[in-house]
Amino acid sequence: MSQPSSWPLPTGSSRIVLPLELTEHLAQHPLSKHLYPLAYGHYLEAMGHRAERSMHTDHLLIFCHRGSGHYRIETALGTQFGSLNAGQLLFLPAGLAHAYHADPTTPWSIYWTHFSGAEAARCMDILGLAPTQFVLTLDNWRSLLPNVTDLLNLQHQRWQRQRAVRAATLLQNLFAQLPDLASQAQQTQDFDLLALERFMQDNSHRNLDLADIARVAGLSRFHFAKKFKTVTGTSPMRYFNELKIKLACQQLDSSTDTVRAIAQSLGFDDPYYFSRLFKKVMGIAPSAYRDSHQGHN
Repeated sequence: MSQPSSWPLPTGSSRIVLPLELTEHLAQHPLSKHLYPLAYGHYLEAMGHRAERSMHTDHLLIFCHRGSGHYRIETALGTQFGSLNAGQLLFLPAGLAHAYHADPTTPWSIYWTHFSGAEAARCMDILGLAPTQFVLTLDNWRSLLPNVTDLLNLQHQRWQRQRAVRAATLLQNLFAQLPDLASQAQQTQDFDLLALERFMQDNSHRNLDLADIARVAGLSRFHFAKKFKTVTGTSPMRYFNELKIKLACQQLDSSTDTVRAIAQSLGFDDPYYFSRLFKKVMGIAPSAYRDSHQGHN
């Protein structure tokens, strides 16, 4: 693994490196093999903290909760320089040479983890990061602290296999929360989801494409699709189609219009495609949905 920095630990800081025997166990265990920690810790006001790696064999997350720091990442498209401020998370994928250091005036306080696993390489997708985007701003990040505290408290117990698996599940839980926390900040910065929902609702009778919706948000199609998935967990077009199916359900419940007429009112020229989409979303054909709900009513 890429060794953590050898920065001398002051009182209140911690650094935990899991023994090789335990990480090999985590790589095989069904609950941990997808993503597990190799090392993690908490550095308080880390004056003089720095690291530089030309070979980076695992993945690294650094979350800054106070102060600031700076980083350099060597990518296929060139060198990226940036700063990490309070409330921001830096993801350094395996394979990218990099360097980072605490700001000399306002040194950062950070939580960090080196990690690996069968799905670790997909973390950029999980976090909604573009290939050259390495920083996320987290909203309400303090909601993560109970899990972080539990993870750090494991250092005070004798390491055993079950505790190592517990550490892996805590880390996985933290990862599961990150997209929601990032999405709230990204939503505020990039587009108004409620306004987009109103636009989709008002234009549910049209056959909109991705460019139409991205134009309303004032973003390129690629950038919009990435940001939209970060906010909602799904693609814009799937979101729009599921909204149409929801409206179709309302019409099937409250009207005697034919399935063909309902499909056309929602911008579907092909009623067979509409029926296939309806069944894919609802698990039942439109006519069967109407029959079951009318019988229930």
